[in-house]
Amino acid sequence: MAVKEPNRRLAAVMEQAGVTNKGLAARVRTEGQRIGLTLSTDHVSVKRWLDGGRPQGDTARCIAAALGAKLGRVITFAEIGLDSVGDAAPIDLTSEGALYPSEPSRSIDVIDGLTDADIRDDSVAAKLPWDSTATPGVITGYLFAEPSWTESSRDISFAAAGIAGRIRATVRNLTQLDFQYGGGHTRKLLLSYWKTEIVPALRGGLGNTAKRDVFAAAADAAEVLGWSAYDAGRHGAAQRYFVQGLRLAREAGDAVMGGQILSNLSHQANYLGNFTEAMHYARAAQSATVGQASATVNAMFLAMEARALASLGDAKGCGAALNRAEQEFGRRRESDDPDWISYFDALELAGEAAHCFRDLGHSRHTQLWAARAIDPVLTPARTRSFICIVHADGALADGNLDEALALAGQSVELAGSLQSSRHLRYVSDFYSSLMLKYDNHAGVREFTALLRSKNPELAESVNRS
Repeated sequence: MAVKEPNRRLAAVMEQAGVTNKGLAARVRTEGQRIGLTLSTDHVSVKRWLDGGRPQGDTARCIAAALGAKLGRVITFAEIGLDSVGDAAPIDLTSEGALYPSEPSRSIDVIDGLTDADIRDDSVAAKLPWDSTATPGVITGYLFAEPSWTESSRDISFAAAGIAGRIRATVRNLTQLDFQYGGGHTRKLLLSYWKTEIVPALRGGLGNTAKRDVFAAAADAAEVLGWSAYDAGRHGAAQRYFVQGLRLAREAGDAVMGGQILSNLSHQANYLGNFTEAMHYARAAQSATVGQASATVNAMFLAMEARALASLGDAKGCGAALNRAEQEFGRRRESDDPDWISYFDALELAGEAAHCFRDLGHSRHTQLWAARAIDPVLTPARTRSFICIVHADGALADGNLDEALALAGQSVELAGSLQSSRHLRYVSDFYSSLMLKYDNHAGVREFTALLRSKNPELAESVNRS
């Protein structure tokens, strides 16, 4: 019989963390309780691991999470000598996280590891890059993959429907907060909810019908996690939440949610300057939902394509996509729409058109559509602040300095405590354009003073531009 080798890597990390066998056992039990597991780990169990024993997958995850929480950083399974644990392969968030996985269980593991790092505000999560090389595999993986449902004798669809309903209701409430206050406000709330409620539900034993309900709700939650990370400027994390949420949507058979996530990836790719990727994602969203998406959802997908084409300088293609979006929107019936598309109204479509014309350099059309995109009562503060800056961009390009400054000032006033990295960039880009032409103008100095008084972080951002 082969002699087990002592696990010196685990011992070294325990020493670094300053935990004893009993201390680690207690932390592992606590971590298990946090994610819905009851573990019987004690100091004898820890001694067995140190002697070379291999814990089960869930226990290994709890060991890594417990030590990571103590040390304040991500701990991989390889680092603690558990890289050979069968179903608990270590996760490399940098490379693997942006890939479309073949198994939905791996998506759960990836998001679980990412939320752990995000909750701790670990530098790994904060510094993850957008991975352009993953895009072709994500699109083809999603379009041509099938669910991997396994038969189960357990029929708990009624209970699962209750779980799915709670997840959806929570996500909708947090989405409303996101619209009002920005992704930076809601991100940590949703991270905590994912860890305590959604992960245990996903890892529970579910029959096929139940699995579809819970996985669909979880995909919805992952989509919002991705959007909040995107709005907070964590672009690599956002991409990974979107991609893994896409896998959950496929497992749920929810093509329309999958299309929504693809359109989000299009929006983010466009924002980051990856315009061709943005076009491909928007078109994939349309291909994936033929005959299944409502007219409103189709209009939104077409608007994303138009945005990408505008960024590519394709005015003709952009115009054609916008026309098709308007035609689809004209056929909308709200009774056909999923709950999550309720934000996309005529004002929102006008806002997308304003963005397109700004990026094409058509200042008059930018101002026209931006003016149509705001309702003083109905439009959320975040959306109004963005559109005001887009309108200001159009006015500035058209030589209307006073109007541009007034609109930009409205945007800053509206933003208030808005926690949105995207808004910071919008204002910073406007300020850069402003300084190229009017750096010594009195109105510009007043606008700079307004920035400093209302939002010091924003003022610092534009001063670096």
